[in-house]
Amino acid sequence: MRSVGFLGMVAVTMAMAGCAEPSQAQTAEPWVLKGRVVDEQGRPVARAKILADNELLYNSYASGTTGADGRYRIVLPRIHVTWNASGKAVRTVAGEKIETDLAPDDEDSFAGNQGAVRNFTLRTSGMKADGTGSYGASVVVYTPIMSGIDPLQVQLRFEPLDGGAPFAGTPVSTGDGPAVKGVAVNRYRISATLGGRPLGIRVRNQGAYGRFVEPQFTKIMSSLYELSLEVK
Repeated sequence: MRSVGFLGMVAVTMAMAGCAEPSQAQTAEPWVLKGRVVDEQGRPVARAKILADNELLYNSYASGTTGADGRYRIVLPRIHVTWNASGKAVRTVAGEKIETDLAPDDEDSFAGNQGAVRNFTLRTSGMKADGTGSYGASVVVYTPIMSGIDPLQVQLRFEPLDGGAPFAGTPVSTGDGPAVKGVAVNRYRISATLGGRPLGIRVRNQGAYGRFVEPQFTKIMSSLYELSLEVK
């Protein structure tokens, strides 16, 4: 496969790392970015997109896609600059394609003439290592004016509808308001309590309050999803 992005003029050839021996995939090669993408259970992730972004020249990048074994190999342009590696993968939830940022095992930039090995993990939830954001989505919690309910004291219970263990989350203060951050984008039955007392819950500004909701997450932009709830 081939992807181009050096001022629209540099051709970059990318070959699947599945063609190489596993030992080679872990040894840096000059002018090559390579590695492997796995999920949180260590299984290979196919069709993940890896991007090598040039730190010096505008709109200068090379990209590749993982094979069935989760490996990728990107041949870089022979220009003496440094690069950053990032990646995204797509999974399907209830028939909808959900794009997710990949978690790198090494965030350092690298020189093109030295090459690099950069492995990634497909994480669906939790906070990013650099503290700048989270994997998954934010669930923002609103309360009616004059309700007397502190949303930072509300506990949400998430019951996955497609299997998996239930879990709970308490909102924290964010730029978008009180929110439970790093929730995997899935189908849930969500309920709310305050000090153990059940609260009414609904999608914000939609319908009547009930004991639980089974909402859909909203895509804000690439790899960024959100859900807004109201409780009382």
